[in-house]
Amino acid sequence: AIFEDARSKKKVILTVEDYELIKGGGFPHSRAHLEIETHFDCVKRAIENPDFIKQDKDYSDRACYYACFVGGRVHPNHHMKVVVKRSIFGNLRVINAYFTDELKNGEKLIWEKQ
Repeated sequence: AIFEDARSKKKVILTVEDYELIKGGGFPHSRAHLEIETHFDCVKRAIENPDFIKQDKDYSDRACYYACFVGGRVHPNHHMKVVVKRSIFGNLRVINAYFTDELKNGEKLIWEKQ
């Protein structure tokens, strides 16, 4: 899938391989996130129309896109968090997506919807 970053208007890529790794928990230190399949529209919204974007606490090449309170009945009061990695060439790639009910301490706000 190809999305458009809300802030930079650059393309954000989610490859089939990365989609399957996210869904199945194949990335290091990651568990399966089936919500990428059942709530794919929330992933899209988080990238293309986020409520805010934060700098990842631990990695300077990653940004965290949030769509707030989109979990519905299955994940009430949860936010869709999509982690996007920037390559040394400036390409943007989704490396994780999941529901969370809390914001990670230490993430720094870099963009907010007006």
